[in-house]
Amino acid sequence: MSYYITSVLPPNEDINVMFDKASYETVLSNIDPERQELYSLCESQGVAITVMKPYGGGALLSAEASPFGAAMSVAQCLHYCLTRPGVATVLAGAVNKEELMEAVAYCDAGDAERDYAKLLSSCPAHPFTDKCMYCGHCAPCTAGIDIASVNKFADLCEAQHMVPETVREHYNVLSVKAGACVKCGQCETRCPFGVKIVEHMQKAVDIFGE
Repeated sequence: MSYYITSVLPPNEDINVMFDKASYETVLSNIDPERQELYSLCESQGVAITVMKPYGGGALLSAEASPFGAAMSVAQCLHYCLTRPGVATVLAGAVNKEELMEAVAYCDAGDAERDYAKLLSSCPAHPFTDKCMYCGHCAPCTAGIDIASVNKFADLCEAQHMVPETVREHYNVLSVKAGACVKCGQCETRCPFGVKIVEHMQKAVDIFGE
């Protein structure tokens, strides 16, 4: 099941709930907390996640069928799944050679073709606000901070209510830490999700100490 569809809903053993339009009638914003904790745990422990049905059974490729009211491309669906914490592989289904080749074409797709940020930020049904999607639109940082990575590592710690040693090691490898933020706010003007990046950098400093 697509990471995009299931991630905003609480866990459920009935897969039909994931496709039921009624499940998306109330406002859903960002990822379900329980799922966030699970995915973050997998990321921090090196447990690889494989995403099945990245197109949501084809629903995400159609504005009419998608529960979010907007159509994504094959490349956007695959890139969204592959940039989520813990995800290592995606199993993209195909009913013919043309669909298979369209999925394979992702490997050679450019950044513009893969970019899902602007589409998700303007989804008419469910907004994703003040939640970093690790898309990189905030770059370049005045101080050289890899903002997406900092936010990703901080999110992993928040979801587990601790700082896993593996996550700390990844953070320590960053050449520029969150503490280097000069609070210029230029990154915030470029973020399509309205993330309060300056605040998030301070949160990372509080978590990692630098």
